Amino acid sequence: MSSIERLKKTFLELIAINEVYPHEEEIIRYVTRRLDAAKIPWQLDQFKNIIAKRAGEGEPTMISTHLDIPEPAPNVKYFIDGTRISADGTNILGADPKTGLAVILELLDEIQAENKAYRPIEIVLTRGEERGLLGAAALDYSLVQSKMGLVLDEDGPVTQVVTQAPTFVRIMIDIIGKIVHPREPEKGVNALQVACEALHQIPCGYSTKGVTWNIGIFKSGTAVNSVPGRAELIGEMRSYDTQLVLSEAARVQQVFEDTAKKYGGQCHFQSTFEFEGYKLERKHSLFERLEETFKRMHLTPNYFSTYGGSDANVFNTKGIRCVPLGSGYYHAHEYTESASLKDMDTIKTFLKNFFVVEDRVV
Repeated sequence: MSSIERLKKTFLELIAINEVYPHEEEIIRYVTRRLDAAKIPWQLDQFKNIIAKRAGEGEPTMISTHLDIPEPAPNVKYFIDGTRISADGTNILGADPKTGLAVILELLDEIQAENKAYRPIEIVLTRGEERGLLGAAALDYSLVQSKMGLVLDEDGPVTQVVTQAPTFVRIMIDIIGKIVHPREPEKGVNALQVACEALHQIPCGYSTKGVTWNIGIFKSGTAVNSVPGRAELIGEMRSYDTQLVLSEAARVQQVFEDTAKKYGGQCHFQSTFEFEGYKLERKHSLFERLEETFKRMHLTPNYFSTYGGSDANVFNTKGIRCVPLGSGYYHAHEYTESASLKDMDTIKTFLKNFFVVEDRVV
């Protein structure tokens, strides 16, 4: 069986598993069975993240991705066109994160079968990434010795390298009005009206220059013939500037509280600092190894900034210098999501070159 066929088999087995946090039991069983078969020792920390280690020569390097998908995807429907596997438009594919997970499992199988010297590899597979990097935040870092690493959790080919990512603040807003019959609306406090007027004062997309702003969940009302007495909003703010996003969260809070007060309602506003952003300088030895590997494979890296977050946000604050790499998936979280088996095969080869001790192409 060719390398691409093996990647295809593993990937299809992975997307057949439906796991949304906190229900990752089946994917954990699958991965740990594969690790056992490859004779790679592993353990679960208290949060049930998987930490596996392959011995080697020199200092260890971490490779990581997550186990959960963003929304339920039972009985995933897809179609295959050559070396590309795509969702059929009725569900996500789960390629984020399963392209990276498939690559890691196949990488370990291959290097275990080879008689070559590789650096020590620490594999960290986290739970609850899609819910807010929960596994990375709860990881038992005493079990990880690596000071640098790679995170397979970015759109595109392996040449996509994230060097800057934002600080993330989660927003939860609960507006309390007064529910009344619509025959006498003047006696009520329309919580929906309060929410809409407050939102109208904050530009969509960016609350101010340099801060993204999104309300993803908005609930209000209980019946057609009742003035809404409550509105619930859940959203987020992101920025490369931590102080700016925190000050913007405070400004948005003031807008909602003032608007609620204007109509005689109440506003309970909660902003939670979820994770810190990072900006990496390319002088670190991690980038030296990346550059050597790209050069060896005649590839040109694209170092870029993104407003997307990943476990790398947490790892970098914990002293593990790491970058997300393109993982061979495209249109993550969309019903047009796809996986490129050709890209995945290139990523696997890149990782072998990155980890190998011998100074030659593998």
